[in-house]
Order: sequence, then structure tokens, then C-alpha cells
Amino acid sequence: MAISPGRDAAFSCQKSALSESLRTKKFPLTEEEIFYMNCRAAYLTVFKSSLENIISKEQLYLALQHAGRNPSQKTINKYWTPQTAKLNFDDFCIILRKEKPTSKAELLKSFKQLDVNDDGCILHADLYKLLTKRGEKMTREEVNAVTSLADVNADGKFDYIKFCKLYVTTNEQCLKTTVEKLEVDSKLRRQQFGNHIEEPPERDPSSVPKPSPRIIRKTEQETFSNKGDTRSSSLATTRKFKTSISFTITMGANSNRNSKLTEPNSIKVFGWTGELGPGIYWLIPSTTGCRLRKEIKPVTEEAQLVYRDETGELFLTKEFRSTLSDIFEVIDLDGNGLLSLEEYNFFELRTSDEKCDEDAWAVCRDNFDTKKNELTRQGFMDLNLMEANDREGDPRDLWVTLHSMGYNKALELTEACPFVIDIYADKCKPRIKAVHMEACSGQLEKAICKSVLNKGDARVMDGYENIIVHTYKRDTWITSVIENKSDNKVIIHINNELSKNCINNRGLNIFAVEVAPKSTMVCQHVMPVNERQEWMYYCVYSLIS
Repeated sequence: MAISPGRDAAFSCQKSALSESLRTKKFPLTEEEIFYMNCRAAYLTVFKSSLENIISKEQLYLALQHAGRNPSQKTINKYWTPQTAKLNFDDFCIILRKEKPTSKAELLKSFKQLDVNDDGCILHADLYKLLTKRGEKMTREEVNAVTSLADVNADGKFDYIKFCKLYVTTNEQCLKTTVEKLEVDSKLRRQQFGNHIEEPPERDPSSVPKPSPRIIRKTEQETFSNKGDTRSSSLATTRKFKTSISFTITMGANSNRNSKLTEPNSIKVFGWTGELGPGIYWLIPSTTGCRLRKEIKPVTEEAQLVYRDETGELFLTKEFRSTLSDIFEVIDLDGNGLLSLEEYNFFELRTSDEKCDEDAWAVCRDNFDTKKNELTRQGFMDLNLMEANDREGDPRDLWVTLHSMGYNKALELTEACPFVIDIYADKCKPRIKAVHMEACSGQLEKAICKSVLNKGDARVMDGYENIIVHTYKRDTWITSVIENKSDNKVIIHINNELSKNCINNRGLNIFAVEVAPKSTMVCQHVMPVNERQEWMYYCVYSLIS
């Protein structure tokens, strides 16, 4: 169990910290905008600009603390591996999305199971077992740091009620102070990614005349400064641009597209036919990251995962067994009805960020049903039943597994979409192998950049032939990539304010990106907010002097 700030408490703090400023605005911020504001506030507490990179574990730890998290060393090591040289602001936002805070209620519930006297206290020996053996295990040093806190420890006992209150209050105050600093410092608020328009324009963006791409360099400054919006200045009012280019793409409504998320039993087939030379090819399924639709109906009742018969023996419910069977199908990558150690480790990495070594796998083979040294479906079921028995029927660890695989409390697959890849060839027998992609490793970014450079439309910035914006358009999304062939880093300012019915994966209409020398980077993915209506992508890319 990782000790991290309360999810419920932290979120209420995020709203309350902003409530005063939101009450003065005509249009309140969305949850997504609040999330990005908190990301920027935390980042800019540690760095002077959102364009600076995290270059050490210590900086990552400090930034996460200012965001209301309290990461364990294991969490830090998950994102800062021996191969990591730096993380940028986008990586930081991804980490914050993944590392959800724990609520005060969840903390209390975890501690209460060891409170044998029901007096609000736990023996240090029992506390050590809880924090080092369950969930995200803490180190001895981390546990010692908890038990050495004078305010919540006495006579070899840990007062967990006081600790939870102190813990949540401290993290709330940390986040609140961070956000308030961003709110009162107008210069800081305009820093790069933090340059978010405080209030939507009162007129329809589609009614604003579109400047010609060929004369954008002359009119760009007037376009930004003459909108009549003095509530928040953009970078254009404080910096001069060396050059700019604009893109306008109008997309029609897609009346045939299903407005619901793809259901597991709704199969869609996508194919590609072509000629490939000898070699190894990577197939990387991905999403744009623009949005995840909210569930229409909140789940009010939690599904039962285990039950006891009249003798007290523990069993998995029929519904849970069915769900586990579906999960088995997903992780059985070669489709042979068995799980190899490699396949099982994909599951372990997804659900616990840990791998099962050869020794542990040997123990697994000795205790559960296997064939050819691989785990059978029944063996997989028994393995989960053993986990439930180890927790004396407490299903919390089982729910961690289910949530990691995309299931909600009703055992509905709402945050994942399984897929199958089949390969057919005329003159050879191709082999396919799944490969784990490390978090923040850049593999996906490189693949997207290569694809967009090959297929997209390229536009050179006037007067700067080494800076190229590539735009790739599909029916349901647009991706842009910036290529910097020069020997110097460049900062590109991006303005999407005049786009209509659009959303992008950064959550901001105005932002800036830093592109390293001799490199490419994904600038943004854009999708329609309502795919049944026409949408217009209008974006201005400007080189900052």
C-alpha cells in the first residue's frame, strides 16, 4: 500500500483552491482544465518554465510533491529508470494521470484492518508488515520515517487516525499553496504551457476572419492583440515572433460513427495489405490521448468478487470468474490457451509494475495447474483465489487488478479496448511477438513522428527552411509533428483559439513547445468534440524570438 495524498480530499482541495477565482469568471473551468492548471502550478514551482526538463529523480520527487502526491521510491524508480536522461512537462502530466492520490477514507480503511483493539492505534511491528508486504510495498527506510514522526507515535504504537488527518492536511496545503502562487503571479501564469485563456471568447470563433497563410507574418501580432480580450495576455503580447505559418482544415460531420465507446462484443476490423522486405517491423497500436468519455451512468453498487459457502470456504463468484476468463484471453498473446512466463509478466507489469522471476514461476508451476510449463486457465483462476485467501477474503487487491485492466466496479470493461492482430503472408511464415513499452521511453513518440513525416503534408516556416511542420489528417483526427533540422533548439508557439468544435491532447488552446536540435516531436493530436458536427482545425505556429 503506497502512502499517497487522499484522492477525495486532494480533489476537493483543488476545487476549493480555485473557487474564489472561478466565482469571478463567467465560465468556470472544466475538470480537465483544473487538472492542467494544477500540473502547471506544480511544475512551475520547481522550474522557471514549463519548457525546462526534469533531469533528476530529486526534481521528479519534488514536482510530484507540489502536485499533492507523496511518491514512494518504487514509484519514482518506475518512471526514472537507468535509461532515463530527462522527462518533460508532457511526461509529468502523464505520470500525474497514472499516479492517482489515495483518499483519507481509503487510508483509514487500510490501517483499520490491523487495529485489533479498535482504539485508533497499531503496533509498529504490525505496521511494518502492512506497509512492506501489501500493495505497493514500502522500503524499511520509508516505514521508519513514518514511525519516527513524534506527533503520531508513542509507546511503540502508531496513531493512524492522527496520521491520516495530518497527512491529508499537509498535502492539501502543499497543493493549495502551489496553485495560489500560480493564480496571483500573472507572469508565472503565462509561462509557456500555462498560457491558457482564462475565459472563452464571447463571440463565435467561426465569425472571425481567417488571415491568409501567406500574409500571416504581417498580421499575426494584430490578430492576437486586437481581439478585444484584455482578460489574459498571450505570449504574442509579450514576445515577438520571427515567423509564423497557419493551417486551416475543415472536416465534415461523421454521421455513421457510433457515439459510444467500442464495446468488447462489438468487433471492428481494420486491415492493411502491402509488400514488406525482409526485416523486423513494429506494430504500435495507440490512441491520440485526447479524451476518455465519462460514463453515462455512475456505478452505485460494487460487484461481489468472492463468497464463502456454509463451511466457510472461499470461492470466486461466477461473475468474477467470467471476467478473469476474459482477462486470460487478453493476456494469452499467442492464443494457445496457456500463459507462458513472458505472457504472465505482461499481466504483472500492467497490474503491479513488477515481474515474476524464474524462481517464483517455478513455485507457481508447482502449486497451480500447468501444461508444458505454462499456466492453464484453471491455474490462473486458482492463482487469483489464492490471493483472495491470502487477504482473508478482502477483495481490495483483486480490485486493483481489475481497475488496472480497465474494469469498473460493475465488472464492465469501460477503460480498455482489447484487440487482436493477425498476420498473413504469401511466401513466408511471419512471427509476431509482443514487446513491453517502458513508460516515458519515447518509443511511441518516435513511431508517430516517423509515420507523420512519411504520410503528412509538410510546411516549411518562411525564412527558416530547417523548421518544418508536418500535418497528417485522417477522418477522425489530425496529428501535427514539428521537425527541427537546425543545430539549435527552437521554441514554437501554438495557437488553436480559432479552431471550432475541437479538442487536443494537451488540454490547452495556447501553448509552446521546445524542439531540440536535429530532432522531431509530436506537437498535438486534435479530434472533434462532437464528431456528428462539422469541425474546423485552425492553428498558427510561430517561432519565438
